[in-house]
Amino acid sequence: MKIVIANQKGGVGKSTTCVLLANYLTLEKGEEVVLFDMDQQETVYATWERDRELYDNEPLYEVIKLELEEYPTYAADLDALKNAMHVLIDMPGRLDDDAILAVLKDADLLICPIAYERSVFESSHVFARVARHLNPHNHIVFLPTRLNKNIKYETKEKVREALSALGQLAPEITERVALQRIDTVSIGSEARQVVQEAFDYIYTHYFRGKA
Repeated sequence: MKIVIANQKGGVGKSTTCVLLANYLTLEKGEEVVLFDMDQQETVYATWERDRELYDNEPLYEVIKLELEEYPTYAADLDALKNAMHVLIDMPGRLDDDAILAVLKDADLLICPIAYERSVFESSHVFARVARHLNPHNHIVFLPTRLNKNIKYETKEKVREALSALGQLAPEITERVALQRIDTVSIGSEARQVVQEAFDYIYTHYFRGKA
C-alpha cells in the first residue's frame, strides 16, 4: 500500500508521524516498509543517516531521498513496489506543485496530521478538499497531533465535524517530549503509549489484509 503523510501546513508533525508509523509497522506489526523522503528539508532522511552512524544494528527499513520533480519518472516503480511492501512518503508542507498533486492522487491512504487551531484547520480543510477532488476513492485519515490543552471543546467539535465530511479522524496523539526524541530504530515506551491507540486504529481499518 502507498501511504502518503501530508498537509500543506507546516509544523504539524508530518516527519515525526512518518518515522513513528514506519517504526510501528516494522516493530509492532512485522510489516516490510520503505520510506521515501520527498520533503526538501530531508528531516527523515537525515535522521535515518544519523542513526546508521550511531547504531551497529541493521536499519529497520530503507529511507530514500526522492525529489518532487522525479516522482513522475518513478511513479510506476513505486506502484510496483507497494505490492511487496508498504511505501511511506513524507511530503513537503505545501500544495503548489503538480508533482505534489500527482503524489496525492496516487495515494492509497493519505494521513493528514492536524491541530485544533484555526489556521491549521483552514489549511488542512483546503488541502483535504483538493486531495478528495484529485482522487474521490482514496482514504483520508486526519491525525490530531500536538494538542493544545487550551483549545475550547466547541472549537474542537466544529473542526472534527467539518473534517469528518472529507475523511476519518483517528484518535488523538498528545504532545509529549518523547515524541521530540525519536529515531528510526525503536519506539520508546512513552512514545509507544502516546501513539498506540491512533496507530492501532489506522492499522486495523486500513492496513489489515492489505499489502
